[in-house]
Amino acid sequence: MEPDMPQFSSAYPVPDRVVEGIDRARRQIASSGARWTGQERVEIALASRAAGEGADFSATALDPVTAAMAATVGTDAHSLSEASIDSFVAETGRDIESYVELVGVVARTAAIDTAMVGAGSTPVEFPAGDTAAPSGQTESRARKRSAFVPTVGPAGATSALSAVAIEDQAQEDLHGALYLTYYEMGDMRIHKGLDRWQLELVAARTSLINHCLF
Repeated sequence: MEPDMPQFSSAYPVPDRVVEGIDRARRQIASSGARWTGQERVEIALASRAAGEGADFSATALDPVTAAMAATVGTDAHSLSEASIDSFVAETGRDIESYVELVGVVARTAAIDTAMVGAGSTPVEFPAGDTAAPSGQTESRARKRSAFVPTVGPAGATSALSAVAIEDQAQEDLHGALYLTYYEMGDMRIHKGLDRWQLELVAARTSLINHCLF
């Protein structure tokens, strides 16, 4: 049986949009993607979570190279280089889109786990991973520009996962649930529990603590 919608054991009310957004994200992670099966995606998520908790991230069904990359993206992303990503592709025999998809899964897992910590709750469980074959979907518009991976259009924070459309869409969906949708980011008067200036103060402080220079 799949876990029910995540429950927040918080002393504070958690907006439905946050709970529902996290539920969509964890179910999307457990679904087969463009390059990885749902089972593999859940294992990637769990490996990155284990690394973040200081536990043994290699205790998964993943090959050691993929488990190590999931751990690195989740806990030591600033150490990654174009060479290390190229090495991952060569050692696993996968393509660069596989790396992009891995980054999407790990990033959303970190966002989900951070939200649960902020609510004073425990990590959510993932549904059983889908065993269906990956779709093999490709994005013909993606080109290698100034980033380590191909992007659709100029490389940047909002296009980082654009070489794998389902990951790009999934991260935007969770972004909207936990913070602001891309459309809402243009509205300086929006109120989502906090005024916009309060939201940005929290976002800026969080970015500083996590060494995010964007």
